[in-house]
Amino acid sequence: MSTPATPRHILLATDLSSRSDRALDRAARLTREWDARLVALTVVEPEPAEAPTSVLSRASGLSSGAVRRAMVEQRLRADLAGEHADLALVPRVEPGPVTDTVLTVASAEGCGLIVTGVARNEALSRVVLGSTVDALARRSPVPLLVVRNRPRAAYSHVIVASDFTAASRHTLRTAAMLFPQAELTLFHAFNNPYPAIAGVDTARVRADGLAQAQREAEAFIQSCEWPEAGNLRTWLEHGDAGLLLNAHGQAHPADLVVLGTQQRRGVLGLLLGSVAQRALEMAENDVLVVPPAAT
Repeated sequence: MSTPATPRHILLATDLSSRSDRALDRAARLTREWDARLVALTVVEPEPAEAPTSVLSRASGLSSGAVRRAMVEQRLRADLAGEHADLALVPRVEPGPVTDTVLTVASAEGCGLIVTGVARNEALSRVVLGSTVDALARRSPVPLLVVRNRPRAAYSHVIVASDFTAASRHTLRTAAMLFPQAELTLFHAFNNPYPAIAGVDTARVRADGLAQAQREAEAFIQSCEWPEAGNLRTWLEHGDAGLLLNAHGQAHPADLVVLGTQQRRGVLGLLLGSVAQRALEMAENDVLVVPPAAT
């Protein structure tokens, strides 16, 4: 069901490979849930003169780029047909650098969410979306949804990673607005509150760290001034955020993990931060990357 906070236009960035099928299915599901419009974009880059489409262009009299875009659009329309034929969608095939083109089209189409797949430990094709996820996460002015898993249902459990900063408040509110029916869990990975020294009980140090994290979490939730905050679950655990989320994802692959980016100091742009970067790289779940609030 759409709400005033859900995007009216969604951009799917796809390279038409099997890696992008899950992103397509999730984008289609969100389009239906939010009664939105789906823009499906494939970016094409220049190819060698000996490529098959170059041979076809000489035979047809059309430019190589025109032939290739026509072939890609045909494949894109085929992917969007069948079970997704009911959607309000616009297929687009554009030339250029992948990241720049995705962001340009998202802006031109007024998209409030970008959806893409991710490739890892694979030999990637020429038009590589998986390798540009990091760049999109750092540069996108709208939330970026990185899809890893097959979408069997709507997101019912959303984990919002937090460092208890003002930027984290915006990330939490965004997650709640986009997925109002989901159960929210505030996640924070903490370190020892003070250096461990010889003779100090490790369990006591961890307990002190947890107590400090609990105080910070309570203060953070109160600072949100948000009615639903009282129903927010918390997950506070000692350790590496990336490893903790990786283990959680293996046990609960259907959950959505939400990360926030930060404004880069001194220059324009966004900064993932070390914790968010590791979580994005290691999480087994789908990940939503939320940029800071516009100022």
